[in-house]
Amino acid sequence: MTALVISRGNPAIAHCAFTFDDGPMRISIDAWLDALEQGGARGTFFLTGEWFDRHPAKAREMLARGHELATHTYHHRRMADVTKAVFFEELQLAELAYQEATGRPVPTFLRFPYASYREDNLAWLREWNYVVVEGEDTVDWSGPPSAQLIERVNPKLVNGSILMFHANEIARETPQAVKSLVRQAHAKGLAMVPVSELLHAAGISPGERSWQVRFKPTIQGSSHLEQWKSVAGEDELRKLAADSLEWGNPEAPKGADAYGQWLQELSNRVRSDGPTHFVARSFAGQHWAYAHASVRAGTLALEDFATKESHADALVYVLQWAAHEAAASGCEWVTSMRDMRRIHKLCEQLGFEAEIVFQEG
Repeated sequence: MTALVISRGNPAIAHCAFTFDDGPMRISIDAWLDALEQGGARGTFFLTGEWFDRHPAKAREMLARGHELATHTYHHRRMADVTKAVFFEELQLAELAYQEATGRPVPTFLRFPYASYREDNLAWLREWNYVVVEGEDTVDWSGPPSAQLIERVNPKLVNGSILMFHANEIARETPQAVKSLVRQAHAKGLAMVPVSELLHAAGISPGERSWQVRFKPTIQGSSHLEQWKSVAGEDELRKLAADSLEWGNPEAPKGADAYGQWLQELSNRVRSDGPTHFVARSFAGQHWAYAHASVRAGTLALEDFATKESHADALVYVLQWAAHEAAASGCEWVTSMRDMRRIHKLCEQLGFEAEIVFQEG
């Protein structure tokens, strides 16, 4: 229909892409990951915003394991049937879910559910500089046995091919088929690469998009500001590292020497260049939160924050501290690229003027 829709890569290069839609809602995605990784392949998963909201830790793990994630709308709607307002709402919600789950900007390529789109949809996508990735339909959405799937897909394993599978409870036979197809791809001399790599080799360079929440620093009443102190000195830093490592913070390292790595990461915040704030909230002999913020161009940017407790009031204390510091520094806005929807709702409840905006550049 248009160059915005990509169905295959460069036929002169011996590589292909294994791609998967949806994300399991009732069963683990690990079988799909293991099927790829046993053969040294990396996959691209087009996942809904609902999936990202339900499985943020798995999303980060998949990226760490070398796979690629992209969006598949938020609610898995037939996009050919929706209005322009709903179309962009679905895209924005999916982007926010992706960014909040992964901590990364969103790649500007997607796949429409059911391959449902019309020319108007493609014209709208140009406004956000998106590319649509289609490919060879393996028909695994019908739930065929693995042997049948292998027989159908093997002839499609050629230079530049994009194979469209599913990762859900209907396509239960797909992981077993993928194990065999990965071996067959190796036998044909095909590298199995993420879609972005295949697109770059075809001369297509998709970009990235990101959002931020921002609010006006309104000063309110009691917000336990006396409990916030600058993190200063090695002893204080070591105690904060030990305490915060137990909070279940997804940003904190795990495994061997997790404490040493975490201490180093927190130390880097203390040594950040420019006007920065690195503070911790402490009472009852414990640390209960920390926040790292920088001041630039009249804005206090919340670079990182974490709380011991997961309830909303713990985040409210962070927001109230940030509002106080921003006002004291003469900042017009407080911004964050994390927990955007939650912060936006809490600001609404607190009476702060707030909005979620696209971040240029």
